[in-house]
Amino acid sequence: MAKKKKGISWHKKVFICGTVVVGVLGLLYAGGAFYYKDKFFKGTKINGISCDNLTAQEAEKKLKDKIEDYSVEIAFKDGKKEVIRGKEINYQYVSDGKVQEHMENQNPFLWTSGFFKQSDYQVGEAIDFDETKLQEKLNTFACMQDGNMIPPKDAYIAFENNCFVIKPEEAGTTLDKAMLTEKILAAVKESQDTFSAEEAGVYALPAVTSEDETLKHQQDVWNECAAVTVTYTFGDKKEVLDGMTVKDWMTYDESGNYVENLGVLQKHIRDYVQMLGEKYNTIGTERTLTSTYTGEPVTVSGGSYGYLIDIKGERAQLLKDIQSHGNIEREPVYAKKGKAYGENDIGNTYVELDLSAQHLWYYKEGTLLMESDFVSGTYNDKSRRTPSGVYSLAYKQRNQVLRPAPNPDGSYDYESPVSYWMPFNGGIGLHDANWRGRFGGNIYRNSGSHGCINLPVSFAGKFYESIEAGCPIVCFYR
Repeated sequence: MAKKKKGISWHKKVFICGTVVVGVLGLLYAGGAFYYKDKFFKGTKINGISCDNLTAQEAEKKLKDKIEDYSVEIAFKDGKKEVIRGKEINYQYVSDGKVQEHMENQNPFLWTSGFFKQSDYQVGEAIDFDETKLQEKLNTFACMQDGNMIPPKDAYIAFENNCFVIKPEEAGTTLDKAMLTEKILAAVKESQDTFSAEEAGVYALPAVTSEDETLKHQQDVWNECAAVTVTYTFGDKKEVLDGMTVKDWMTYDESGNYVENLGVLQKHIRDYVQMLGEKYNTIGTERTLTSTYTGEPVTVSGGSYGYLIDIKGERAQLLKDIQSHGNIEREPVYAKKGKAYGENDIGNTYVELDLSAQHLWYYKEGTLLMESDFVSGTYNDKSRRTPSGVYSLAYKQRNQVLRPAPNPDGSYDYESPVSYWMPFNGGIGLHDANWRGRFGGNIYRNSGSHGCINLPVSFAGKFYESIEAGCPIVCFYR
């Protein structure tokens, strides 16, 4: 009978299998430890970047690629934006050695821990860039050009609707270039990807805002001291003196409070009224009219006709208006007034005396009413020559005796009774001359009057009845 072979017991089989498994696992573990001796474990992040199974050099490159793909968007006012890219300023990653340090501190025999927990490391993202290139890039921006910058405007006081109001400040778009550069440099060093110029406070600001207490106080004081408007009327033209000007005539202390100084105020009033006179007085100015005799323009200057502001009277009235804080529209105080405003202040009712033609034309409301020859002052005797110029009829009187200045003994060189006396230039006037048989022509050159305008008796009476005091008298030689 054959002998039965004895098999391996199940206990031994289990032992052998266990030994094999342990050996395999050991080999796998040892292999993993060897693999991770220069690589980061699974679940490793550096600065938020996954670095599973990467060497220190590979992790550094991944950090470098991310960092050097840098750009910063700069927001300016009015929605304008500019971008600076890292490559434009030589933006580069600079290792601080911490990645390698974390690798060296990693125990490769604990590589399996990566499957169960995540490791997060933070390392310094040291960077370098070319500050000169950054400045050059900034300088290319349109908003950095001086010609494109709008300066800020301070809040100020304006005069509106007869009172002073505060006009708010305007921010403008002027950049503080040095401050902008400084703050952009800091932002880039911190790797910021957005930057607001307005939030960074790099715009030039108004020096005075509407909330300025000094400005508010000045507004109150000016409203108290200069609530005045005097509107001067010159026909269709107006000259307005308002509080915006008057407030500068006032005197204030260091705190901005009004201090009464009548002398200073009166000086400003004198200067202003003097300006009005120089601008609007018309006495003695040149006037051009069309000669009835020739139909050509003739220019006449001199004489006493026209507008003349009463300087003393107007000063007193203006001071009163200012002190009463009045809102007034009026004519200035006149010493003399013309018949019309404007370039032709003579109007359309006047007497034209053509001293060369020795002829008179009397226009009334634009219509030629009457005309006549006359004899004027003796031309070849300067002391008796009728002066040219524009005058106005002073008055008219009946039955006068015309005399020159008396001689030392009280006698007169002549006495001429006239029926119609109409003076316009001192002792020179229009009157009838019944002692003359002829008028016009060249009589005036050697046998003229003592300066008056001699008229035929038949004409003088009708003329006297029609003309009124104040009527302009235009005398000229051609």
